[in-house]
Amino acid sequence: MINKENRYFYEALSDIQNKDYEKATENLLKVIELDEKNLDAYYNLARVYYDTKSYDKALETYNKSIEIYPYDSEIYYNRAEVYIELNRLEEALEDLEKAVSINKSNSDAYYLISVIFRKQKKYKKAIKYLKKVLETNGEDYIAYYDIYKLYNILIRHEKDEIKKEKYLKIAEKSLKKSANLGYEKAINRLK
Repeated sequence: MINKENRYFYEALSDIQNKDYEKATENLLKVIELDEKNLDAYYNLARVYYDTKSYDKALETYNKSIEIYPYDSEIYYNRAEVYIELNRLEEALEDLEKAVSINKSNSDAYYLISVIFRKQKKYKKAIKYLKKVLETNGEDYIAYYDIYKLYNILIRHEKDEIKKEKYLKIAEKSLKKSANLGYEKAINRLK
């Protein structure tokens, strides 16, 4: 027999899948009422708040998740997404750095760091983190394509012809790698 807490939790997961966020919120709050340390309930509740653009509630809920278990890189990653939505980029960077300090192979966190640096027009730093993405996932054709785009930005602003030539070679190599990997993935999806 399934207990109340699990029944509410699994109903909430079903509600989330059906995009009935109001009902999911009710059920997750019931789970938390029964077990105030239920990390999965807080985590899913925060995602519901994020998906419904209730960013302040999402932050509050992620903060509670971190109080319960501060060693989960995904919680920091997800809270960083909220900070980005709120344009609190420095706080997002702190959380993403924390996420990769916990899980060095979190390529999504490295990618999101590169996005923030791109928004801040810190293109060389963005490239550095895209290279970290490729260290953890050498098949990421989007990272290669982003490197291509960023080197093209650097080319437009670079006055030194030797550096421009170097950047161009890297850009072309990255574009080719992106195209090859993207093509392979498309073909594999068709099979």
